[in-house]
Amino acid sequence: MALLRNLILAAAVASAAAPLAAQAATPAKPAKAAAAPAPAAAPALDPDAAAALDRMGAYLRTLKNFDIHVESSIDSILNNGQRIQLDRMVDYAVQMPNRLTARLEGPQGVVNATYDGAAFTVAGQDGYYAQAPLTGSIGNLLSKAYTAYGIDFPLQDLFRWGDASSVTEKPTEGFKVGSAKVGGVLTDHYAFRQPGVDFQIWIEQGDKPLPRKMVITSLTDAAQPQYTALIRWDLSPRRTDGQFTFKPAPGAKQIRFRDEPAAK
Repeated sequence: MALLRNLILAAAVASAAAPLAAQAATPAKPAKAAAAPAPAAAPALDPDAAAALDRMGAYLRTLKNFDIHVESSIDSILNNGQRIQLDRMVDYAVQMPNRLTARLEGPQGVVNATYDGAAFTVAGQDGYYAQAPLTGSIGNLLSKAYTAYGIDFPLQDLFRWGDASSVTEKPTEGFKVGSAKVGGVLTDHYAFRQPGVDFQIWIEQGDKPLPRKMVITSLTDAAQPQYTALIRWDLSPRRTDGQFTFKPAPGAKQIRFRDEPAAK
């Protein structure tokens, strides 16, 4: 039963790399040469970089029906300091405002989460599932899952970037690194900082500014573990009847969420 909670606790928090680039020191000039004026300092948060994030968030909030496939890796630091990289995959099906399924596959197996606007269910491969009544938006589901059950969905703010339920802090520093292809898609690459976290994001160019890759670095851990995610989008998915309603397999046994109070 511990498999249910352990696997779905795939929080997208991780680590940091050394600075992307360090500016080389300018060699000293002969004493007779006039000193060149110091270049103006770049703004801590470049307005164009901030605008790119805002544009991405505004576009994400227009999406009503989509699927996401995420291939990710997260660093696990052993007691001896050795860094181990663990791979995970997540498949989301999302239908706004209150339908979601998530299939999370990691080193310990597969967990499925389902929300149909009336109930939230988490089911493992071991024949057990936990279910609780729940209503409201997907934002409400994500908040309730975390506060009540300690469940933190990977990359959950892709579903609520910039809205009132988002828990993502605004960056304090940021700039454009350049351009690159991610999965064959041309993107703009940005780097940002916020308290305790560095993150990089690759945003698709053109009229669909979708995030295609993210690298998140935790600065609160001296080992600076890192989380990397490649994101593939389907904006015209085919839906089936009952896709967002959980149906237990024959013989499946229902259990309580670990932090759910026992019925009296």
